[in-house]
Amino acid sequence: MSKRSGMLRQLEKVRGGSRVITYITSDRQPPFQAKMASDVLRPYYEHLTRIGHVEQIDLLIFSGGGDTIVPWRLVNLTREFCHRFCVLVPYKAHSAATLLALGADEIVMGPMGELSPIDPSVSTPFNPPHPDNPNEPKLEISVEDVSGFINMAKERAGITSQETMVQVFGKLVDRIHPLAIGGVYRSHALIRSLAAKMLALHVTQAEEVYRISQIVDDLAEKLFYHNYLINHNEAQKLGLKVSKSTDDVERLTWDLYLAYETEMGLGKLFDPKDYAQGGSAFESDVPIGFVESLGLCSKISKRVKVTQITGPPHPGLPPGLPGLPGLPGLPPGLQQNIVQETVIGWTTKETKEG
Repeated sequence: MSKRSGMLRQLEKVRGGSRVITYITSDRQPPFQAKMASDVLRPYYEHLTRIGHVEQIDLLIFSGGGDTIVPWRLVNLTREFCHRFCVLVPYKAHSAATLLALGADEIVMGPMGELSPIDPSVSTPFNPPHPDNPNEPKLEISVEDVSGFINMAKERAGITSQETMVQVFGKLVDRIHPLAIGGVYRSHALIRSLAAKMLALHVTQAEEVYRISQIVDDLAEKLFYHNYLINHNEAQKLGLKVSKSTDDVERLTWDLYLAYETEMGLGKLFDPKDYAQGGSAFESDVPIGFVESLGLCSKISKRVKVTQITGPPHPGLPPGLPGLPGLPGLPPGLQQNIVQETVIGWTTKETKEG
């Protein structure tokens, strides 16, 4: 933390005296994944109140996305404490993180900076089950996939009559619950509304106001692929207020990202066999999210316990495992890893430079 504090101080200096807050969420695969969520608001507010009302706040963000309503709350909360709000993107700022960036007076991106489309994927109790494994979480429904199906019927198949389109829609409803489709439409309308509101926070000139709907169309519909990546040059062409980071800003923001990458294990795959061997149990607290500013660090972690179990050495021993009720008996000699995970909520501590 002390090393990052020094980087934050230097970054604030090269940014002309702005105050910097970082918001980092893990992009690792389960069980170490994390998304932007409303539980960040409380610790984030602590950082803002400690900083106080200042001229400019820079938010350095790294995230694969999350709850679409959180960016709107974070942007408005930040703007209560500053006259100018900027977002620094050293690497990934996808989906909901892109939506957050739309609310900034300036988006500063380095060579590795990435924005993405903001079309959401929707998860409801009415979503279809996983086709290969019903025990897996239900499939998320992409807004663009539903729109793509309807548009394909119109544009590729040349269907124009209302009666035939009703039949096409009926085929869709046969496979996906109507309430799940309704959730897709509602989420699509919400994301467009939020994106327009974000842009309107800082757009004043008439020609810029005119461009809002075009920017929303591009990011919500016309890039066609949720994992499409937008660098700073393309972001500028889309009409976003993007500037390329200076050498000093790029060096410091990238070094900050690397410091989080090291502590959080970003980019590392999870293999339970690496954590528990020889019948032993492994338990560790792994950070999955940070909010940090000069002198203050908030962290959320996940406690993961991996227990390796082995079936009986020969068929004569009784199957089943004491202390793990409901677990079926394993075939002789077969090993299995049991992964248990618990989220440890946000904690905030003061930090000092080393």
